[in-house]
Amino acid sequence: MNSELRTDNSMSLPKIGLTMGDPTGIGPEIIVKALSTEIPFQFCRPVVFGDRGALSKTAKTLDSNIFIEVTSQVPEAGYRPGRIFLLSVTRLDENSIRYGKPDSRCGEAMVRYIEEAVKGVRAGPLDAITTCPINKQAMNAAGYPFAGHTELLAHLAQTSSTAMMFVGSKWKIVLVTVHLPLREVAEKITVDRILATIRLTAEGLKKYFGVSGPRIAVLGLNPHCGEEGLLGKEEKTTILPALSEAKRTGIEVEGPFSADSFFDLSDSPPFDAVVAMYHDQGLIPIKMSEFQEAVNLTLGLPFIRTSVGHGTAYDIAGKGLADPTNLIKAMLLASKLSTLKKD
Repeated sequence: MNSELRTDNSMSLPKIGLTMGDPTGIGPEIIVKALSTEIPFQFCRPVVFGDRGALSKTAKTLDSNIFIEVTSQVPEAGYRPGRIFLLSVTRLDENSIRYGKPDSRCGEAMVRYIEEAVKGVRAGPLDAITTCPINKQAMNAAGYPFAGHTELLAHLAQTSSTAMMFVGSKWKIVLVTVHLPLREVAEKITVDRILATIRLTAEGLKKYFGVSGPRIAVLGLNPHCGEEGLLGKEEKTTILPALSEAKRTGIEVEGPFSADSFFDLSDSPPFDAVVAMYHDQGLIPIKMSEFQEAVNLTLGLPFIRTSVGHGTAYDIAGKGLADPTNLIKAMLLASKLSTLKKD
């Protein structure tokens, strides 16, 4: 009763839309586990965009007595641990959901949850959205030709320039390229693309984290930054020109730095953010040091979107082993940024 009174009186808490992600992954499980605890309700009012059948099946698997309340709109009050307010976007047969076996029907569902949440955050009922992991192949099989969440969100928001920032307690890592085969990375790294990422990073640090004069480090692409061209020329032909243009416009940026020796996990970084050239270059160090803590924040969108830093985890889906910690961290970041935006 005390927790219900506290949350009902906290009408100023931001409303966060949670998208369920892949019904056959761990998204439903981490939502049920997270919203069974008091922690999220201390800083936000969460509402789920998902499927009643998938959540009910998960609750049964976990032997959870959580109450799933289907609603047609985002409620103002009544948020409390053990109750899920659900906008049931799809009607999946819970008996047909096979953990770790997504199909095009699941791909369609994943996209619909995101579409409806984006409508909610753009129209006003929601202050931000936090997304659970999806399956890109299933999404593509359903007819949505996007490389991932970020690209789909950019399409829905009709924005041409976005970037993924992984936010940890120590590092903020931003990626120039994201979901690309390594053999394609070098040709996709252009002066304009690097410059756009640096600008989004600087703007994001100012807008979301209150850093008035951000210092940004940029990593090289090749081993030892190319060894004066012996191991690659992208540093000279592409990265340095982008840094020069960024400096000319007043951004404090340094580099390129050799990625193999840049990350000192034992000391505080002298930079506010790091721009990495490709996916694993930036994400390996932050996930090694802060796997449970690091949260994905999309820069360049006209709304706040955070996401878990992990995938669908099919190997443990449906087994009751998924840890909701990272989802709670993602919701917390979305809430903090929403509050800063209002202020």
